[in-house]
Amino acid sequence: MAGASSFRLSHSFRLGQPAVVPDAPIAEAAALYAAGNRDAAAACCLDLVARQPRHFEALHMLGVLCCNRRAYADAVGFLRRAERVRQDVGRLYSNLGNAYAGVRLHHQAEVAYRRALALAPQPEASLLTDLAGAVSGAGRHVEAAALYQQALALRPDFSPARYNLARCLAAQDRPAEAAAAFRLVLDAVATDPERQEMVASGLATALGACGDYAAAAALCRSILAQHPDSAPTAWNESLALLCLGRYAEGWAAYEARWRVANHDPPPPGSAVLDLAAVDGRDVLVLPEQGRGDLLQFARYAPMLAARGARVTLQVYRDVAPVLAALPGVRVITQEHAAPAADCITPLLSLPLAFGTTAATIPAEVPYLHVPPDRMAAWQARLGARVQPRIGLAWRGLQHIPYRSMAPAMLAPLLAVGGCAFHALQKDITPSDRDWLARHGVAEHSAALEDFGDTAALVSLMDLVITIDTAVAHLAGGLGAASWVMLPFNADWRWLTEREDCPWYPTVRLFRQPTAGDWADVVARVADALRQRLESEATVAQRRGSPDQA
Repeated sequence: MAGASSFRLSHSFRLGQPAVVPDAPIAEAAALYAAGNRDAAAACCLDLVARQPRHFEALHMLGVLCCNRRAYADAVGFLRRAERVRQDVGRLYSNLGNAYAGVRLHHQAEVAYRRALALAPQPEASLLTDLAGAVSGAGRHVEAAALYQQALALRPDFSPARYNLARCLAAQDRPAEAAAAFRLVLDAVATDPERQEMVASGLATALGACGDYAAAAALCRSILAQHPDSAPTAWNESLALLCLGRYAEGWAAYEARWRVANHDPPPPGSAVLDLAAVDGRDVLVLPEQGRGDLLQFARYAPMLAARGARVTLQVYRDVAPVLAALPGVRVITQEHAAPAADCITPLLSLPLAFGTTAATIPAEVPYLHVPPDRMAAWQARLGARVQPRIGLAWRGLQHIPYRSMAPAMLAPLLAVGGCAFHALQKDITPSDRDWLARHGVAEHSAALEDFGDTAALVSLMDLVITIDTAVAHLAGGLGAASWVMLPFNADWRWLTEREDCPWYPTVRLFRQPTAGDWADVVARVADALRQRLESEATVAQRRGSPDQA
């Protein structure tokens, strides 16, 4: 689910306490600044700096003014010039920290904030909060959480510290604690509509991470009643609804993805299709998001062709080989110019166009196909099957940390005897390669040119065991027997709690019981594999028994 942005503290400027009365021009600039006339204040400071290049207060104010305009790189320049004049002004370093944070130079921001704290007569909650933000930005979330707690010890009602603490807890996969902190902030900002929307987005994400999708959806609905144009809230609502299998509502809300700041923009001219108007028309279907999304929803392109449309599906080049045989569909890659079309639609808007419900998911497999030449090549490469082959994938191309694991976590699985393990990964680190070799896992990364090769390798496995990545959707679309290991807060397409998947009849799901607990998942998968091998051995033995002849 979509996360929340950081509370940004306001940038401010005030004259210091020099030994002499401030000169008239800087006093005038300060008065203009205080009155909100920022352009005039900037002009006054620029004129002053042109005449006195080392005028500390003018350089400082220009840095603050640049921060207020979010011209953070310019702010760093002015504030560094001011620093060369004086190094004993705490407020200079707090603003320099803000400028560095604005350009995501977290280490430099941390240094500046620590200098500001050292110069402060006593610790300040706002400075501790800013410092914690820089530390968190550098990925040191445990340390950042402690700093936020220090700020709250000074000012228990300081909402920026509590809000950013909640975000920090969420980054540590502590969603229940994050949700509690977000709730406290939501009460505190009840009269601040903009921040209320931000906090609600963070709370909805935390509730989803706790698995409470119904509460997340209800919260989003209540916020949308007050802020109907809130794209992040509508987006979070859609994800909660889809997790719950409430597709009729979820697909419509899912269109809010195009209005979310960190999402790709909608393709020019695209729209949700009116299926009554596609017969005889040229329809261009465009990919979006990741390879897994393309592999999962490509099934809708032939359905469009069955409605009489002349369908062109544009795809990522490495996925094209397994989609080339989609019936009635022309498949082109992104390297080719898109043809003229009567209608353009994003791929993930097709479930809405078709009115897909839990009862009408198009689940016939296989709809993906292995190129025959690839299958022949890989059959020759692997040779005769001596033992059951088990394909493994533990990390995706996007390497989403909470959905990935180190191969060493698979050790209990590899301890199951009587089968041959094969890595299905294309990108394997040198350390992972060494570990796989020591544990007897066959590694084929150098020969995996694209998903056509991966599809052939998958099809030659007796079972695929994978995390939630493109390999899971590839195996499901090929109709291959596959087990998918899911994080506690699984993606919406896997729904909740169930062990089967309505999108892929040949898939079995193994879910974390608590966030981050891959050990439990691998142990259950190992037990299931052992039982499967024992069952197959028993069946084979019965078939070979004279009494059964």
